[in-house]
Amino acid sequence: MLGRLSWYARRLAVMERGEIGHRIREQIARRAARRENGGWAQFAKPGARPQVLPMFAPLFENDLPAMISAQLAHAADTFRSGKLRLLNRDWPGAVLDAGGGIAPSIWTLDPVSSTDWPGAEVSAFDIDFRFEGDKRDVKYVAEANRLHFLAAPAIHAHRTQDAALAGAILRSVLSWMEANPPGRGVNWYSGIEAGYRLVSLSVIVAALDPWIDSATGEKLAAFVAAHGTWLARFPSLFSSANNHLVAEAMGLALAARLLPGHAKAPEWLAQGRSRLEDRALALFHEDGVGQEQSPAYSAFTLEMLLVGFAAIGADAPLPAVRERLAIAAQALCAFLDDNGIVPLIGDDDQSRVLMAHGSDEPRYAASIAGAIAGFLERPDVAPHISDPHWRDIVFAAPPPGPVPADVTTTFRDGGYTIRRGEIAGRRVHFTFDHGPLGFGALAAHGHADALSVWLSLDGRPVLVDAGTYLYHSEGENRRRFRVTPVHNTLTLSGVSQSEPSGPFNWMPRRARATLDKGADSLPLAVSASHDGYEKRFGVIHRREITETANGFDITDSLSGTEPAGEVEIAFLLAPDLDVFAVQGEVQVSRNGRHELTLAAPEGATIEIIRADAVSGRGFHSPGFGILQEAATVVLRAPASARRWRCSIILSPVT
Repeated sequence: MLGRLSWYARRLAVMERGEIGHRIREQIARRAARRENGGWAQFAKPGARPQVLPMFAPLFENDLPAMISAQLAHAADTFRSGKLRLLNRDWPGAVLDAGGGIAPSIWTLDPVSSTDWPGAEVSAFDIDFRFEGDKRDVKYVAEANRLHFLAAPAIHAHRTQDAALAGAILRSVLSWMEANPPGRGVNWYSGIEAGYRLVSLSVIVAALDPWIDSATGEKLAAFVAAHGTWLARFPSLFSSANNHLVAEAMGLALAARLLPGHAKAPEWLAQGRSRLEDRALALFHEDGVGQEQSPAYSAFTLEMLLVGFAAIGADAPLPAVRERLAIAAQALCAFLDDNGIVPLIGDDDQSRVLMAHGSDEPRYAASIAGAIAGFLERPDVAPHISDPHWRDIVFAAPPPGPVPADVTTTFRDGGYTIRRGEIAGRRVHFTFDHGPLGFGALAAHGHADALSVWLSLDGRPVLVDAGTYLYHSEGENRRRFRVTPVHNTLTLSGVSQSEPSGPFNWMPRRARATLDKGADSLPLAVSASHDGYEKRFGVIHRREITETANGFDITDSLSGTEPAGEVEIAFLLAPDLDVFAVQGEVQVSRNGRHELTLAAPEGATIEIIRADAVSGRGFHSPGFGILQEAATVVLRAPASARRWRCSIILSPVT
C-alpha cells in the first residue's frame, strides 16, 4: 500500500496544468468500465467485415526477394512447431491447441514464472501490474498479446495458398477473443497494446481475407470496433502523451480504415490523424533526434507513425510532418555504426510494430530509416546498411545508400555529437551525450547518462551502455540500469546526476546538460557540462573531448565550491573484450588482438569490476531480460583535484 501511495504522489507532483481534471474524469470513466462486462456481443454488427488495407498489397502482388521469402517461411515453420519466442524468452509447454491454433491459456501466461496474470474474471483496471515487485514483468504477457508474431505466418499462408496455416492463424485470433473479452483482464490495461493489436489484425485480414467467412468476419469486425472504442475512450494525454499516444492514434487510424462504415469511423480517423501529426512534431526535436533520448524508442515511434500515416493514405501527413520524418531518418542514420547498429542509449525494450520472426532485429533502426526513405520517396535519407525485412516491401524501402564519409555531426537540440570516420587506420563511431534527460515531465525512457560516451571500432562495439534489462520486475535492477554509476561518465561521491523516483519517473533532482563548445568540424573538439551536482555539492561537471592522431582525450572537471569526496570515471567495455590494468593503463583486446589503451588520469587508481550485483556495475544487457557479465573500468581520484584527463589510444591496424 505504501508503494502505491508513493507512486501516486510522485505522479501527482509532475502533472501538467489541467492534467488533474483529466485524471479525475479518467478515473470516473474507469470506474464505469469496471462494472461493464457485456463481452464482444455489444460490438457486433450483422454483416460487418474488416476491410483489406491497400498499404499491404505490395506483399501479395509481386515476387519477393529470396531472403524475405525465407524469413516468412521460417516464421510460418516456427508457428506450426508450436514454439513461441519473444523478448528473448521461450514460452513453456504446449503453445498450440489440438486444432493447431494458439491455446487460450497462453494469453495470460507469464513465461518466466509460469504463473498466470488475471484474465476475464476481473476488470483491466483492477490489475495493478506496477506493483508486482520482483515476481514478474508485464512486458512479457503484453508482447505475446500484441499478436504480431502471427503477421509473418499469415503473409506466408497467403503467398503459398496454405489453407491449413490460414485456418490455424484465424483460430488463434478467435482464441485471443475468447480469452480476452473487452475491458477484461491484463491485456486491456494499456492503450498501446490495443494499438499494436490492430496493426497485427490489419496484416492478418489483408493476408487471409480469402479464408475469412461471414461469421469470422463479423467476429473480427467486433474485435476492431471494441479496440477503436477503447482507444477513443481512454487516451494517454498530458504527461503520458509520449509513444503511448502515438500507438493509440495509430490504432484509431487503423480502426477507422478497417471499419469505414462504423458510426465512429470519421471521428476515429480525424482524431488519429491529428494526434499522429501532433506527436510527430512533439516527440522529435527540430534536428530529428527523438525526445525520448533513445535511438530505439525513436525508431519504433517512427514505425508507428509510418503505419498510421500509410493507413490514412491520401495526403497524409502534412508537409511539415513529412520534413520532420525525413530529418528524423537522417538522425537515426547518424547513430548507426559501420555495421548498422546504434548504441543502447536510454531505454530499449525491443518493441517492434511489424515483426519478422521474434523480437531480435539488430539493425532495426536502420530498417526504419529505410522505411521512411521509401515512404517519403527520399532515397537520400536511406541508411548505408540494412537487413531484409517484409516492412521493406510495405514501405518500398530503397537500396542502402553509400557509407558515410568522415564527419562530425552535432545535434544541438537533441544533444549529441557523433564522430564518424577513420582515426589511426580504424573505422570509428564515437558518440558524446550532452542532451536532455528525456521527454516531458516524466522523462520516462531516459537514463542519467549526461556527458557519457560510446565507441564502436570497425563496426564492433567497444565502449557500450549497460542497457535496459527489465522494466517492472526486479525493481532495484530497473534503478541500477538507469543511474549514473553504470554509464560512461563521471560520478561524484556515488550519487546519480538525476535521481529516479520510480520505474518511469525522475524527481526531484534532474540534471540539465549544456553544450558549451562544439561544431561540425574535424578533428573533433567539443565540450559540455551538466548541473546535476550543483544543488547537492555546489559544483558543475564539465567534459571536454578532443580528437588526437590516435584516439581521444577526455578531460573532466568540476567547477564551483571546493568539492569533497571522490570521483569515479567509468567505462563499460563490451562483453567480448579482454581487459586488464598495468602501470596506470588499461589494455583492451578482442580475441587476442589489441583494440585500445585507456590511459588513466595522473594520481587515479584503477579498478576493473565484473558482475557486481550491489552497484550494478560489470553488467551489460544487450536485449530485454538478458544479462551478460562485462568489465567496467573505474578510475578513482579525490574530488579535490578538480580536473582529470584520460586518453583513449586506438591500436592501429597491423
